[in-house]
Amino acid sequence: MMKNNVLKQMLENIKQSQDAPLHLNSKVLLVDSMNTFLRSFAMINHMNPAGAHIGGLTGYLKSIGFAIRHIKPTRVILVFDGTGSTTNKKNLYPEYKANRKITRITNWDGFDDKEDESASIENQILRLIHYLRCLPVDLLSIDKVEADDVIGHLVKKLDDEVYIMSADQDFLQLVTEKVTVYSPIKKKFYTPNLVKEDYGLYPQNYLNQKILMGDNSDNIAGVKGLGPKKLFKLFPELDLPEIITFSDIMNKCKEKRSEHGLYEDICNFERQLLTNKQLMDLTDPEIPEDSILEIDEVINNAPSKLDKQAFLTMYNEDSLGNAIPNVEFWLNEIFNYLQAFKIK
Repeated sequence: MMKNNVLKQMLENIKQSQDAPLHLNSKVLLVDSMNTFLRSFAMINHMNPAGAHIGGLTGYLKSIGFAIRHIKPTRVILVFDGTGSTTNKKNLYPEYKANRKITRITNWDGFDDKEDESASIENQILRLIHYLRCLPVDLLSIDKVEADDVIGHLVKKLDDEVYIMSADQDFLQLVTEKVTVYSPIKKKFYTPNLVKEDYGLYPQNYLNQKILMGDNSDNIAGVKGLGPKKLFKLFPELDLPEIITFSDIMNKCKEKRSEHGLYEDICNFERQLLTNKQLMDLTDPEIPEDSILEIDEVINNAPSKLDKQAFLTMYNEDSLGNAIPNVEFWLNEIFNYLQAFKIK
């Protein structure tokens, strides 16, 4: 009887949700924009008639268009890393991202050298911003704050449905029944069950794995000798849907430090692991108060309207041709409907 009552209540809640009129923040798409741009830039070797590379610019626009067409959000917030975005984290941990060498990101001969490639990246991003300002979307960039922390804060503030578009697996820690991560590389929409299926643990415990094992891509040290198999052997509870806190992990290690050498190693590595948590935790990112006010201001106000003529004028000036097929129809189909939603 109790199960039937619960099911009845769930169906009633769904019906009420479906019947409620949509508002601007009902279903928000958050785009990890540098991740999206650089992926397009590296993969798409398109040139305009003048011989200028345009793959990052047009690839980004088509990527967000694809996501909007399939997700049908009520609002789109495009989040970029701010100027000096790694400053605060490097102050906390000087080795943060110190392993990122200055290398070419493309594997074709469209550029003479690294400097030529870097100049193209900068020019395309600056031009992309001009295009995006013609669209009914929000652009958000906070100085000294990384895009993933801004996205983490937005997820906390938004009460309804949220989609995050990024190939960065760090966002999987934010997945809940209301938050979905769309991976454009894998073409998958990560729900809690899919995170469990693909990664072996539920999203609410994904952060613990990252803290303990570190992140080579960001040069964050993990516990030496601790891989996925040993992690689940030491902490089988991470396989369950219950939330396991970092404090739970450390308390268990201190209780069992004599039973296995890795428990002892984790205890001895606690200071670094606490730093890892500060660096990696997107569920409660450390953002200055004035920056929080700036982010919240975006949520509480409507984006600008679609300026189709300005977009098309730039498109023709840049000789983008068929890079976006039927570009005027594309603008109408993808972006017109976003203007229908109002602040609640």
